Amino acid sequence: MADAVLVLLLLPALGAAVLLAVRALRYWYGQRAGRVYELPVDHRGTLLRAGASGVTALLAATLAVPLLHDAGAVPGRTRAVAARMSRPTAVPPTRVRTPAGTPAPAPPPELRLLGHPAGGTLEELRDGTRVWLPHRYTTPAAAGVAYPVVIVHASSLSSPSSARSSSARSSPSAVPSGSPSPGPSSGSSAARSGSAAAADLYSAFAAQTDRGRANSFLLVIPPSCTTDSAAVLTEVAARYRTLTARTAHGVIGFGTQAPCAVREALSHPDRYAAAVGISGDYPAIARPAGRYPSLLLAAATTQTAQRASAVRLRNSLGATGDQVRLFDGVRSARDLPAKAAAYFTEKLDSPARTPTASLTPTPGSPFAPSATPTPTAPAAPKATSPAGPPRRPSTATAPARTPASAPGATSAATTKAPRTPHSAPAPHAPSAPHSAPRPSASSSSAPPPAHRPATAP
Repeated sequence: MADAVLVLLLLPALGAAVLLAVRALRYWYGQRAGRVYELPVDHRGTLLRAGASGVTALLAATLAVPLLHDAGAVPGRTRAVAARMSRPTAVPPTRVRTPAGTPAPAPPPELRLLGHPAGGTLEELRDGTRVWLPHRYTTPAAAGVAYPVVIVHASSLSSPSSARSSSARSSPSAVPSGSPSPGPSSGSSAARSGSAAAADLYSAFAAQTDRGRANSFLLVIPPSCTTDSAAVLTEVAARYRTLTARTAHGVIGFGTQAPCAVREALSHPDRYAAAVGISGDYPAIARPAGRYPSLLLAAATTQTAQRASAVRLRNSLGATGDQVRLFDGVRSARDLPAKAAAYFTEKLDSPARTPTASLTPTPGSPFAPSATPTPTAPAAPKATSPAGPPRRPSTATAPARTPASAPGATSAATTKAPRTPHSAPAPHAPSAPHSAPRPSASSSSAPPPAHRPATAP
């Protein structure tokens, strides 16, 4: 504050000293010019102005001395302040008292909801892996249905935030190790095309499913290309309803991540059944020893460099038939994810219902198997020999048969009489002695009572 006041006083003093000196000099020139005309010369005005200028100059010097002294002392004072600030200060430890009943802070959630793109559900695991569930996954009709899985490698989808997605797409570290770095023009165009196609991935898969042209898939986006896909598939299978067979797993890559997807499929043929590369610049890869997964190398009609790279890869693999398929029938790269969804529908397993506890029949239900069959109808009576004990027909449960309703009974009664040599002509003639009555031989009248003995002729 004192230095500012001194500066404010010094500036007017210097101005006044300079102004008085100029006035004194001009007055002296004027008196000197009057000598030519023999005018009297008066030097008092010059002396007064010069004296006033000198006084003001002395005052300015007096004010400037403290300022110059303070300016010389500033570096030393600055060094002293810096040394004092750099000296460590002992801070007493603060004790945080936690009440005994206060629980420990909860760990971060294992699943974090990111949004609902294309009508589905996008979640993020603790390690940064993102999982997109189709909208049919959460419907009640799909409670016991397991879905195929597609691993997605795309810089624009695996970046932590949309603000850093552009830098992640153009970063050289996004190119898999061992692959040649593309040129400035082809690499940037491939990255832009792949990012544009990956931006429409969710909507393309959902639209193809709604149109009935593709199945529903779980899209899994690892944090980077170097992430262990086996561990990712195991984690996803433990948390979601997925098909775990090799024929239900696929991998897809966009732009600079397309070589990563193709190399991963060729390196692990026991893990994937199909792979898709979109707008990628592929290096020369030797043909694997055994059978490798089916490949689809897709590019737009305007991407001539990417199409030529796909042709070279197909030739280096020595593919025959439909093992490596090339597709370049669309003008825009944004239409390629829809073709990839149709390709995965052709090559991978469809969603299937898995055996769960809710689908297993409980004991006692009509669908549960039983060890011993339960008869639903009474057993038929077994036939007995003629010499067996007599069986009296029941008259309480069934009405008496009439000759019209039972013609066989009448014929039996007529044929029975000649067999008995001593039969009486009575209508209820008993059979021969020591012979059992036949229940089938009945006439139109009621059967004889059981207590009536047989009479001999």
